[in-house]
Amino acid sequence: MKVLESVFSLLFAASLASTVIALILLLIRGLLHKYLKPRVVHLLWFLMLIKLLLPIAPQSPISLFNVMPQSSLMEWNLGQTSRQPAPFTKTGAGSEVQSNDFDGKKHELAPNPGDVPRISAITHSSQDYSPRTANGLTWLSIGSLIWLAGLLCLGGYYLFSILLFRGRVGNSLPIEDAEVLAVLEACKRKLNIKKRIVAYETSRLGSPCLYGLWKPRIYLPEDIGTIADSIQLTHILMHELIHYKRKDLWFNSLWILSIGLHWYNPFVWLSLRKMKVDQEVACDSSVLEALGEHEARSYGMTLLMLSRLFRQFSPRINQSHFGDGKHEAKRRIMMIAKFKKDSYKLSAAAILFVLVLSSILLTNATDARKGTESAVAVQATNLGLDLYPIYNDSFRWFHSLGRALDFPKYAFKVPDYLPEGYRFENVLYYRNFTRPNDADLIDVASITFVANFGQKNEQTIEIKASKGNGNLLEHNQLRGAHFQRANETPEYRQEAVTISDVKGILFTDKRRYKQRPETGKSFYWQDGGVSYTIDYYSEHMSQDELAKMVQSFVFPQQVQHVRYDGEGNSFPLYDEEDLLAAKNVLGFKMKIPLELSGLQLSGSIMLRAGDQNTGYAFRQETDALWTTYSAPNDSSSYDINDTLLLYQSKDPLFDTSKLSLTRKLELGGVEITAYEDNNHVYFPSGTEVNFPYYLWKQDDVYYTAVFSGIDKQKYQEDSLNAIISTSGQ
Repeated sequence: MKVLESVFSLLFAASLASTVIALILLLIRGLLHKYLKPRVVHLLWFLMLIKLLLPIAPQSPISLFNVMPQSSLMEWNLGQTSRQPAPFTKTGAGSEVQSNDFDGKKHELAPNPGDVPRISAITHSSQDYSPRTANGLTWLSIGSLIWLAGLLCLGGYYLFSILLFRGRVGNSLPIEDAEVLAVLEACKRKLNIKKRIVAYETSRLGSPCLYGLWKPRIYLPEDIGTIADSIQLTHILMHELIHYKRKDLWFNSLWILSIGLHWYNPFVWLSLRKMKVDQEVACDSSVLEALGEHEARSYGMTLLMLSRLFRQFSPRINQSHFGDGKHEAKRRIMMIAKFKKDSYKLSAAAILFVLVLSSILLTNATDARKGTESAVAVQATNLGLDLYPIYNDSFRWFHSLGRALDFPKYAFKVPDYLPEGYRFENVLYYRNFTRPNDADLIDVASITFVANFGQKNEQTIEIKASKGNGNLLEHNQLRGAHFQRANETPEYRQEAVTISDVKGILFTDKRRYKQRPETGKSFYWQDGGVSYTIDYYSEHMSQDELAKMVQSFVFPQQVQHVRYDGEGNSFPLYDEEDLLAAKNVLGFKMKIPLELSGLQLSGSIMLRAGDQNTGYAFRQETDALWTTYSAPNDSSSYDINDTLLLYQSKDPLFDTSKLSLTRKLELGGVEITAYEDNNHVYFPSGTEVNFPYYLWKQDDVYYTAVFSGIDKQKYQEDSLNAIISTSGQ
């Protein structure tokens, strides 16, 4: 299914781009056909054909799509899931180093924006925020299946048409009329065609035509010899032979393929129709180029004669007719009447025009955000709105693998097998360095899988992919080894092993956490310039399961058996894409001001009720948006640790019977009730500080503002006023 969705996504994006190209070509065709030679007009349709069949194209600063809104179709291919990011501490060298949570203790989030949720896992690969049906299918999955069904139906119809056509002409006899054969051979010599092309007569076709890719045959109505004279026969046969020489049937086959791949796009059908007309006009021009300008009038009369006498009634298969409909015939007659010698040849100006147009229409928009390695298949979709400014390129967490791939680092593989009971938890990107000038910098993508989430016997497996000058051992990132300095005795064992034909090193912790019954282990290997590690505990995974896991590593686009979509899990809001996803979950416009009465936005998370990827102290029972505001470093009104937590939900989050009422107030026409959590029901802070809670309902949305460290009621009310007056988005 993932392969099908990927193919459909690429083709759909190409179809959208081709629609733009079709509109431009139709505009050029309508305005400039008097000035462009017939061959140039027909040649322009190849630009659209290339875009339809080759969805992947190079980027260019002169691409038309630089000035157009970029398609968000690939959002269908994203994923959802994340747990809590691990706490980070600063090293002496100023780097951010992850504190490994190997002691099994659950870290709780105090109401402070500086604390980061624990992250230890990653999600499924190719389904993200797309709305889902009851059976779990994404709209992309449904669209892909409908597209495939249409493709198969159209293919079946085309196959039936071929069989029907062959049934009609199967009994046709080769023409033995000496005059017709003499004209055919004369035309072949004039066009320098050496291939044997047989002419047949039939009563089942209404117009002369050429048919057959490998064995081309010309079919003529059986009474054509009595109706047409030798000059008219020359016109007819030259026309069909020109189609053969121009390889029109081969190119028409590619157009038929594009119709099959893009059957849902009416502009592709329209373009095929217009292309066929321009193809006939270009063919007429080529015939007159071969016969001479003096034949223009008589050739036009032949065309008129055939348009009156013959009609097409054969299926729409890959064949070239001499006759056409009345409207198309009229345009061809007009071209023939204006024909001049050398009008078929391409001038240098025409070639330059086509090349420039190709550079503009066939290239993709440049992506300035894609500053990482070209091996990454999915481009970043960060649209510029920073809804989580405390995170940056050095540290981000994601609830799904697909969403992580929107912020590409480098191409890395993921496991397509998990031991029973494990599921994807989240993805974490981070960088570590301890030496000056980033001498030992490593870039890490960490994926965590969890079993028995939130229970005492919770188990985790962590996959790390790293790249850089340093290594995971010296950065203390291995569960099975604690880095030892040169003069220290190692407290771990390492041994070279081969697991599932993969050569690597197995690290085993000897005594780091003696209070744990299981032993920390790390299997480390390299593949394609990327270092991989599987961190686990011996009690949680057998050697056989480890071997299956190692053997299953594939690139995200190839995953088939492990879900990385993180459906139903909480996720951070980084940009407009996450904002839209949260809006779809909540069903209302959210208030996310970037500044509140001197406090700055420091993060926003879409909290899903019953998620399996976060371990916050406050576990709400309904979906809610959690936004955090903190004091800037240079604030003269607030202390550095002053914080405001804002929750928004469709249903109440807090049970007021467990809180102590302190006062009521009205701001901006909205009634607000203030409480204190004297028993620390919702935020067990470990201190005697009581955080003021402000609860209100506005436009059918429930809001809760929790202040930490902001004691002055004026500052609290100023922030509340700012929230109430903010419009949703």
